[in-house]
Amino acid sequence: MNQPFDFYMHDGPTAFRFELAGDLNHEGASRLDQVWRTASSVIGDRRLIIDMTFVTSVDEQGRALLARLYRDGARVVANSKSSRELAESIVGKSLSEPTADTGASERTLLPFRAFFRASAVILLAALVFPVVVNGATLRSETIAAWNKYLQTANVNLQDRVRTGGSFLWTSENGQRAAKVRAGEIVVAPTPGQNPKKVPGGLIHHWIGAAFMPNVRLDDLLAVTRAYDHYKEFYRPSVIQSKLIASNGSEDRFSMLLMNKALFMKMALDADYEATNVRLDDRRYYTISRTTRVQEIEELGQRGEHRVPEDEGGGYIWKLYSIARFEQRDGGVYVELEAIALSRDIPALLRLLVDPIVQRVSRNSLLTSLQQTEQAVRGSLASASKSANLAASAEQLRTVPGSPSTRRSASNGFH
Repeated sequence: MNQPFDFYMHDGPTAFRFELAGDLNHEGASRLDQVWRTASSVIGDRRLIIDMTFVTSVDEQGRALLARLYRDGARVVANSKSSRELAESIVGKSLSEPTADTGASERTLLPFRAFFRASAVILLAALVFPVVVNGATLRSETIAAWNKYLQTANVNLQDRVRTGGSFLWTSENGQRAAKVRAGEIVVAPTPGQNPKKVPGGLIHHWIGAAFMPNVRLDDLLAVTRAYDHYKEFYRPSVIQSKLIASNGSEDRFSMLLMNKALFMKMALDADYEATNVRLDDRRYYTISRTTRVQEIEELGQRGEHRVPEDEGGGYIWKLYSIARFEQRDGGVYVELEAIALSRDIPALLRLLVDPIVQRVSRNSLLTSLQQTEQAVRGSLASASKSANLAASAEQLRTVPGSPSTRRSASNGFH
């Protein structure tokens, strides 16, 4: 089975280490080469170490890249028999056995890989592009581009809901439909450039789909419109949630979101407006947009403070979502389009940041759909338990000779 290629950067005092994992194909080699060229400008005279311990295969372009890095002075490390044989076939000579200097001070345990990779990205951002870690201000031309993009998204939505339109993205591809129907949650970026660069910002647009068997549309809506309970359904990302007002088809609510990206103690306090449209007894959609987004820095610390709206880090300036629900096939199909506006990132730094942004976007949408189903299942289980208790109580009340029956009979003689 093919193992997707990935790599992790570890920034040490004497060495800059790339830990590789999976199948190093031509695409992965190109990405690794680009990141290395960017990183090489800031690591100084520290030694480059290439750890191939978790590499499972290398194609021709990958072998050429590793051989070149080795010739340029990189140290190649492989701490298993199979990976050492693979590495030796690439560099053309025997590698030394692992020693202490390649171990404790440089090695990282698997659970901490993502931490070190993000740390390296932050370091490179601070050294190469100091402006990225400073504040940003949302500009009028950025807002204009955002509004124009949302107009296009809404035109696409209207095409979906018109008579004869393809309401579900799931149904547009047979393979995708089969995966979703089988219980897989499918998440993907929308076609085209993603994130899309606009003046002064980036627009991120992802879509996810899931099928929830043995669920009715009204069961799902009872959860998706229970805003006061979002802090329970979507923990730990949602810290606080509250319904502000509702008039049937329009809802206003607020949420306090914890932003764990890049390990910052920063939260987002936002107000939302949601428009709910029932097309018929089987189909329903919701459009939700932020009307206010403010960063709260140093959350829970003595220095906690609220940043003025449209200022701050600019990691999320605006959010917009389109949710579609259709009841059929013995359950409900759920689709969620998540659209976000963030500050721009310099093109060179984007080579480092994009993989993390892509992964966070995908995982956030995947987790949201998973938690929604869990909330629906939990709500149904709770309702079923309450119904069973009520039925048991009623049955007990009508059984001859039960205390309640005796009390009723006694009351009848007065």
